[in-house]
Amino acid sequence: MGENMEKYRHIDGSEAIFESPFIRIVFQHGNPEDVGVNGCKVEDVIDLLTNKLLDFQGRELACEENATALYHLQMAREALLLRRRRREMQGKIGKREKHASE
Repeated sequence: MGENMEKYRHIDGSEAIFESPFIRIVFQHGNPEDVGVNGCKVEDVIDLLTNKLLDFQGRELACEENATALYHLQMAREALLLRRRRREMQGKIGKREKHASE
């Protein structure tokens, strides 16, 4: 892989840009304090999906399945918030280091 393509990859080697028909997501690459904001976070995608389902729930498209999906999206958001808190407490924010999960 060329050096120019490397800037679009995450630490784990996955793509920082996700594209498929009708979808294009550019994820943050690098510490925003070092490189600035250059993409979105996973939390941003969760928030977008949550807002779409809340819109459905506020209209004739409301249903139990949407409510269940909203619950799980909220659980995912909370798990990522816990990860961030742990990383902050352990001094790992902005570093390419694994944090302890307990």
